[in-house]
Amino acid sequence: MLDIDLRNFVLGTVSPVVQYGLYEAQHTSVPHSMYEISAISYLMGSGFDFYTARCIVESWEVNESFPPYQMTMVY
Repeated sequence: MLDIDLRNFVLGTVSPVVQYGLYEAQHTSVPHSMYEISAISYLMGSGFDFYTARCIVESWEVNESFPPYQMTMVY
């Protein structure tokens, strides 16, 4: 039996992250967007709200990448 309240809570909680990831993927690469939304989701699971988690993850970016896990060529 599906717990509808749990489903709605979980999907409602991650909805801003999904929307942000779709937006980011249009302006960066899909891998970059996936790193970003995964890190935001992890931090949210650790107790941070979406806005704070997003700010933390954004502070980790260097030239639209997350070194050393994702490298972007700088010309």
